[in-house]
Amino acid sequence: MSFFESLKAVAAQAVELVQNNPQVVSGIQKIIEENGGVSGIVAKFKEKGFSEAASSWVGTGDNVSIGADDVLKVLGNDSVKDLASKVGLDTDATAGLVGNLLPLVIDKLSPDGKEPGGDIASQLSSLASLFTK
Repeated sequence: MSFFESLKAVAAQAVELVQNNPQVVSGIQKIIEENGGVSGIVAKFKEKGFSEAASSWVGTGDNVSIGADDVLKVLGNDSVKDLASKVGLDTDATAGLVGNLLPLVIDKLSPDGKEPGGDIASQLSSLASLFTK
């Protein structure tokens, strides 16, 4: 299986999971809001040593991915554990899901390499529709 086929398979699994667990999107929304919006969460990842990854999510190039351990290191166990209980996954699997989806969400919320202004909740609701169609 090529890299792109693997990536496509992972994306398909993430979309299926989000479709079956719409609370994933609300959980990611909560994580973003609790960390000061897009700029706050990007700053938090940069402070914890993930500057290249966080900058890539806002930038216009390819997004650098992050792993489950990275998510737990930056966001902490409690916020991920809270989401895990809502989606019915263990903490590590949920951290992996957040690691896959957060770069995509931040990227889509920051078109043209600019952090969004205005209502993040409505922007996330619009973004959620991409997964639920």
